[in-house]
Amino acid sequence: MRRVALVLASLGVAAAACLAVVYARREPPARVAVPAPAAVAPASAEPRVAQQRGAPALPAAPGEQELLAEAVSGAEEQEQALRDAILRIDAAEDLPLAGRLERWQEALRAARAGAPDAPIFQFPTMLAELFLRMDAVQRELAALSPAARAGELARIRRELGFADDEIERMAKVDERREARWQNGLAYMQERARLEATFEGDALEAELRALREEHFAHEAPTIEREERDGFYRFERPRIYGRN
Repeated sequence: MRRVALVLASLGVAAAACLAVVYARREPPARVAVPAPAAVAPASAEPRVAQQRGAPALPAAPGEQELLAEAVSGAEEQEQALRDAILRIDAAEDLPLAGRLERWQEALRAARAGAPDAPIFQFPTMLAELFLRMDAVQRELAALSPAARAGELARIRRELGFADDEIERMAKVDERREARWQNGLAYMQERARLEATFEGDALEAELRALREEHFAHEAPTIEREERDGFYRFERPRIYGRN
């Protein structure tokens, strides 16, 4: 459920990003030539300040307010529709991974039909992350062998619009993540054994050696994190994400 909450939060961030892109892409207001004022010296500085304070704001470009209002409304509708789809797909029982992906694609097609130019559809990485963060999706990926999981991740990315070279690049990223997690889990297992065997300065010395064995130059960072009570390999594993 925590991952679903993160999905919905990510979707909210995506909607905000879409609005920023729309605003950035708007047509700039036309420059209006303003005649230079007559060169009359003011009696004092104070009237000049009053005049600046009372100066009217520059008018918005024609249609700009309507464009932004339409973008806000469209983004809110897309966000709500996709949020509802995420909750439905994640809660569906006995639905295989392929079926969940198909329903996610249907939700995306429906949202795209309502707003075909929405910037979110230009970012397959975001659409894939929203899908991969679903709890049900992660449960199914976790049950697969590493090879089968790599195949499923490649298929998901391909179906969601990734180019072949990007799929290949992400597969290499996944391999590095998998190796890092396996190393980290082995470290945590040995760490627990040391904690049950040693104590005091002897334990600290053993842990220091273990961190250097598993993490090399990252060992000091791992040590600082653990002193702060953070153990990175006790975090939830999100396949395709971390």
